Amino acid sequence: MNPDQQVSDEGAHFDSKAAVLVGRRVLEVRYWDLHNFADEPNTWDYGDWHHAVIGVDLVTDRGPSCVLWTSTFHPYGVEVFPTLVSEHILVGESGTESWDASGSDRWRGRLNSLVASVQSFWEHITVGPGHVGDVRVSDPYEVDVPVALRIDFAAGPVWMVAGSPQYPEMREVFVPGDEIMVVFTAERMRKIGFPDSEFLAVS
Repeated sequence: MNPDQQVSDEGAHFDSKAAVLVGRRVLEVRYWDLHNFADEPNTWDYGDWHHAVIGVDLVTDRGPSCVLWTSTFHPYGVEVFPTLVSEHILVGESGTESWDASGSDRWRGRLNSLVASVQSFWEHITVGPGHVGDVRVSDPYEVDVPVALRIDFAAGPVWMVAGSPQYPEMREVFVPGDEIMVVFTAERMRKIGFPDSEFLAVS
């Protein structure tokens, strides 16, 4: 991962959509996942990170926002929308479910305080070349992907990562992935594979 990668004008516009969170107060946090049809309870709280999977609702004092994994630049990245997750997925028929994470130990101290800053982490990815059997059908190309988002509160930052934790241990993480992880410590971000940089610095 390259923390010094300069993003394009298109990327800067993308970042500006996330910046609307600055100065808002997050009042409620809700996670979304596919419905758990198993007999065991849904496990999502792993201490210093939460497994939100589909996306995260951030209900603020100035209206709703949500964080989803998308393919705007390349599968997969994080993206902020001025809507709730329910406006982007089929609720009910698709077997989705949501739950309020606001009361968790990690979120409780961050709610009702101002978002001080928002920052995206762009990863420079080389894709390809593509092959069908032994035949090369496309040349490699490079793309910048916003794989993580940092949201700063007075109580500390929260990182949202487009990453897929690998079952069953949930320790190894594939980035970028088609799931959302909510991470609360720089140490966990380093274990996922993010390098020491301003993006991980905690004062």
